[in-house]
Amino acid sequence: MSYEIVTASLDTKDKSGRLDVRFGPDMKTVVVSRRALLSVASPPRATEFRLLQYVDTFCQIAARRLGNMSGDTVLIRANDVRGWRYAWQSSPAPVPMREARPRLHDAMFPRF
Repeated sequence: MSYEIVTASLDTKDKSGRLDVRFGPDMKTVVVSRRALLSVASPPRATEFRLLQYVDTFCQIAARRLGNMSGDTVLIRANDVRGWRYAWQSSPAPVPMREARPRLHDAMFPRF
């Protein structure tokens, strides 16, 4: 689903993010919990930079959840981020793996 980010901000008091996103004709508010911000990357940080760095990730997670919800607000929690990471890590690698080369030591001195 295509989306357009209208605004992005961090609530400095509770360290949660807020994104106003247009999904097609609908405008939704995506609230990113502090724990979701901490879970998205290492080292864990709940900063505005981290929110903006992973804004597309949070929008993709929200887009997947739109079919299962009603209302104008989508809450992204740490479990949602963990699910996204698991799906991302288990997807096939886009670049084929290189052939394993023999180590230099093994190439020079074959084992018998």
